[in-house]
Amino acid sequence: MKSMEMRAVILAAGLGTRLEPLTLGRSKGMISVANKPLLHWIASGFGDAIIVARRDQTDILEHFSGREIVFQEEPKGTADALLSAKGSVDGDFVVVNGDDLFSGEDIRKFVGSKGCGIAVSKHETPEMFGSVETEGEKISKILEKHPSGKGMVNCGMYRLDERIFKYLKKIDPSGRGEYELTDSINLAVKDGVYFDAVEVEGWQTVSHPWDILDANAKVLQETGSIISESAEIRPGAFIEDPVAIGGNTVIGPNCYIRKFSSIGAGCRIGNAVEIKNSVIMENSHVSHLSYVGDSVIGKNCNIGAGTIFANLRLDDGEVSMGIKGEKVLTGRRKLGSIIGDNVKIGVNVTLMPGRKIWPGMMVPPCFLVKEDMAKQPSLRL
Repeated sequence: MKSMEMRAVILAAGLGTRLEPLTLGRSKGMISVANKPLLHWIASGFGDAIIVARRDQTDILEHFSGREIVFQEEPKGTADALLSAKGSVDGDFVVVNGDDLFSGEDIRKFVGSKGCGIAVSKHETPEMFGSVETEGEKISKILEKHPSGKGMVNCGMYRLDERIFKYLKKIDPSGRGEYELTDSINLAVKDGVYFDAVEVEGWQTVSHPWDILDANAKVLQETGSIISESAEIRPGAFIEDPVAIGGNTVIGPNCYIRKFSSIGAGCRIGNAVEIKNSVIMENSHVSHLSYVGDSVIGKNCNIGAGTIFANLRLDDGEVSMGIKGEKVLTGRRKLGSIIGDNVKIGVNVTLMPGRKIWPGMMVPPCFLVKEDMAKQPSLRL
């Protein structure tokens, strides 16, 4: 992704609880997309990016040690996060949520505009996002999530200037006890600051586990296939572009790697395995005669022979997934499973659509995973 020259502040200190179990062992921004952290792809859209992080996010601090990082001392919300970057910006700058991807064309359009602005977009499920009210091209108000999906969706990218900082200190905590950047912008709008509504088309948010698959596909569509020279593709393997395959990974023989799949460094994909539209993180092994469809597998996992990641309900209905104790409709007909780091799955296991397995679990051979697995079942070996 070609970068644009405007200083950007990337808000990456969020906890990412909706992305569990993947965020139980890593920061949200370090989730792998096309074999690089999500934050890498967000930052690559800008020539000069500051990352706002927590001090305990050692994975971000180590990976981005060459970039400027400022610290949010407590998780008090997006307004507080931006306030921590006050000494690092002047003039016009961009603020981007650390879980929102934009196309290069969208960033060029947004950065090339003048004055303050908010990136907005149409969306199939607008009720899941905050929205904006407009008067022509002018923002009149930012709204919280609306059951009716009223207005255009707020995409989480803002073009601001130094005036915003006085409004960051004037707001009260929101209903969830945080200081929200959107509340500060509403105050600025009420005070007469003009905010332009800039419609973008290439936006992809990563707020739920299944969004990782869409983000992965979006990046690969822009970059094309990214296959390491040290990857070993054995005879009979068929690969559909675009895919990402990391260094020292072994594919095959007789595998089918379908488009929009990313397989990290140090992975092994056994004989006659099919990988479809999935993300497999580094040092994970998928043994022979397995099928992984529309799924995300964390790092250091071992998937036993004959394992099936089912990705389609028998009734062809919409797949649901447990998010923070509630069943949530995903908007997807095809969705497999989300597997945390260091999981071991025995031979001939079947995982039903939309299931999650917590880090470190061991799934017994010939087991049917019908519910999320946050506790270790009896191995029955």
